[in-house]
Amino acid sequence: MKIEKKNTDVWYGKYKGVDFEINKFESHEGKDSWTYYISLWLDRIPEKYNPDGFWLEGKKDRSYVHYDYFSHNVINSIEFHHGCTYYSKESGFDGSPKIIKIGCDYQHYWDEGKSYDLNTLTRDVMNTIDAFIRLIPGYKYWCRGNGKLYDLKNGIVKDGSFYSKEYFGDKDWFKEYTK
Repeated sequence: MKIEKKNTDVWYGKYKGVDFEINKFESHEGKDSWTYYISLWLDRIPEKYNPDGFWLEGKKDRSYVHYDYFSHNVINSIEFHHGCTYYSKESGFDGSPKIIKIGCDYQHYWDEGKSYDLNTLTRDVMNTIDAFIRLIPGYKYWCRGNGKLYDLKNGIVKDGSFYSKEYFGDKDWFKEYTK
């Protein structure tokens, strides 16, 4: 048996209601390698954009399953660092909410000799989320108080979390924040 330790730095965040993850790890050649992903909750995608259409049918290829994400009109149109190169189903089994994770990596021949850092990837992931929101306007926000989904106009984002007017509107801090 062979056991190896993988050292990966992972940063998590949320931007415009979309969760993201940035990873930095050491490649086999000893160089820094980077990836980032966005997580899309399908129940937050407005019905007119066919949220179930993002739940792709898997195709078995030898011992693994792959997804034809490059044929999905929206996923293929989202601006990633040289395109989307990753798709997985993170949740959605046995009645749990359907969540997909899509992303990209910086380990291509056109990345050779280039240096990246957390600021670069943060900017890139924000651009990706902005592109997604342009393609799917009205992506819903999850209220930290009551767990319901809302349009942005029905609340505020404070410190990365969404607070709905319905649940928090009578609080003094909410009123002060919305002045």
